[in-house]
Amino acid sequence: MAAIRFFSLFETNPTVTATAAANLLFRRYSSSSASVSSDDLQHTTSAAAGDPQPHPWPEWLTFVDRLKSKGYINQEGGNDVALYKDMSVLKEACLSFGRDRFDLFKSLSMQDVQTLVEKGCPNINRKTVNSGKRLRAHLQLDEGDACGVCVLRGSCDRAYVILKDVESSARTVDIVRILLNYALDPVVGLSKKPLGADIVEASAKKLLLELTTLSDTNIDPELQRPAAAPVARKAPSFQYVERDSSRNVEMKRGDWMCPKCNFLNFARNTKCRECNEDGPKKASDEDVEMKKGDWICPQCNFMNFSRNIRCLKCKTEGPKRVGTDDIEMKKGDWNCPQCRFMNFASNTKCLRCREHRPKRQLNAGEWECPSCDFLNYAGNVVCRKCNGERPNDVEAKYQFTK
Repeated sequence: MAAIRFFSLFETNPTVTATAAANLLFRRYSSSSASVSSDDLQHTTSAAAGDPQPHPWPEWLTFVDRLKSKGYINQEGGNDVALYKDMSVLKEACLSFGRDRFDLFKSLSMQDVQTLVEKGCPNINRKTVNSGKRLRAHLQLDEGDACGVCVLRGSCDRAYVILKDVESSARTVDIVRILLNYALDPVVGLSKKPLGADIVEASAKKLLLELTTLSDTNIDPELQRPAAAPVARKAPSFQYVERDSSRNVEMKRGDWMCPKCNFLNFARNTKCRECNEDGPKKASDEDVEMKKGDWICPQCNFMNFSRNIRCLKCKTEGPKRVGTDDIEMKKGDWNCPQCRFMNFASNTKCLRCREHRPKRQLNAGEWECPSCDFLNYAGNVVCRKCNGERPNDVEAKYQFTK
């Protein structure tokens, strides 16, 4: 756009101005005059002439148009403005192109790829994060350094995780996935951007131009398609659900809580009545094997589970808990003021005693999303979890502190 403003000083015809500026933008990245045709630049010219611009990146418009011309996007009409920001349509098209053109990865600028991934990932989606890790492994970048400066590390469950050798082979689809998420990030197009976003955007645009140009080349028949990475099957997990049937019910001797689904079972049940999980092994017909943290009430000799802060039978106070000072806590984690249980940042209630989370201690500029309660850093202009806008009062305070 700086080039467009430059040409406007010397030209009065808006169509000529936009065409000259577009040629200047694309000339340094094209290997031939046919690499990016005048049809590909149609959106840049129309945007300068006053038509609504479907996306702030001309390079993204050109890349999507190239996908349409090659049959990756089947859409009638062809001029739908919403298409260029529609993740549901573009995701499958971009990833299919990346898998089909596995040969293009070795021809891309590794310096621009490094700029895209050396400071973290565009979001905390698991596949996006794994693609970033594969690219950093290919570039021999330290994963700890990248995660250490990433603003999303506090909410990313893959932070500092090193991929296994069988998972660490970088491919074209990995860089396409990263570019897709950067291009459709809600921050793109805003006047206020996080620090360093302009440098990342410049490299993303260069890589989009390279992919557009290289898409016209033929695949080397001697190259073999890389083998697909093995898919790790997850065991079915059970989420904690608070049940009215076992709430405030006095547990008798031998009764037990299922460790998977938290269902209260009577002593006679050898398996959980809810999820069929095996119950605790019994030492005898009367006694239940005690697990770590369980305790015997000194007043009535009733066996209590570790989460009970007082005896369920006679209400005698339980033993003092081990302090949580030596446990490493991440950003947003909190200790329950009632039972001192350490909870993760995503828990709004204590998992042990169901006490509500106390008010968070926020640093200057940090803010909680009013829609999803996600803790955002000061540099986030939209919520990283639900894309909700930052409250105006927080924005004003952040600008004042700066």
